[in-house]
Amino acid sequence: MKGPLKIGLMDSGMGGLSVLKEILKYEADLEVVYFGDLKNSPYGEKKVSAVLDLTRDVCNRLIREEVEAILLACNTATSAAAETLRKEFSIPIFGMEPAIKPAILQNPGKRVALLATPVTQKEEKLQKLKKELNADDLLLPISCPGLAGFVDRGDFAGAEEYLQPILRDLREEGVEIAVLGCTHYVFLKDIFLKNIPDLKLYDGNSGTIKHLLNSLGKSATSSDFAGSEKTKYKLLLNSEEDFHFRLADLLLNSEEGV
Repeated sequence: MKGPLKIGLMDSGMGGLSVLKEILKYEADLEVVYFGDLKNSPYGEKKVSAVLDLTRDVCNRLIREEVEAILLACNTATSAAAETLRKEFSIPIFGMEPAIKPAILQNPGKRVALLATPVTQKEEKLQKLKKELNADDLLLPISCPGLAGFVDRGDFAGAEEYLQPILRDLREEGVEIAVLGCTHYVFLKDIFLKNIPDLKLYDGNSGTIKHLLNSLGKSATSSDFAGSEKTKYKLLLNSEEDFHFRLADLLLNSEEGV
């Protein structure tokens, strides 16, 4: 009898754990291998060619774990590497996409802030999507170099300090909607909402997982709790620090924010 479908998830560090948490909300017959490339994080400020090479290396590592599909649970890796790696690997390669489309379509005429890494902001696919949605005047791009690193270090006070001027500008400009264009930022939702309680936040995690499961032919039922009995997972962190393993456990077992 065929066992569970084995999926590889990769990220530059801890951000993709927010995607793993989303997967664990589904009762699906899955086994997930997560690889966090902490020794090389963050990816968001590196050259595109460097991100491609690093992402390829991680995918090869996951292939050795005999995964049947890979999700680049990292917007930066998706931007820099997904198209190329789909041509190089024989198994399906999935990627993340900032939830710009639902944010724009569900809030017609309203300005939407996109917080993302510099690599993601420059993505050609993103530029095309903005034109398709006629959203050039509505989308406010905010590059956040270094913000993901605060999550990887577990420094949420530092992340809040980093975000203060950004959040102040959003309040002053009356922006009520924000897209979190990096999987790390999902762990900072509480900080956003503490400072702007009425801010409407979007991220691509839920839509990505639904697309992933549908594409792989896995019927899945969402559960009200994280930690499905069926889905098993294995954590591989490219780090020699015990702290990172403790942080991973904290992030997987906390609410969205920490």
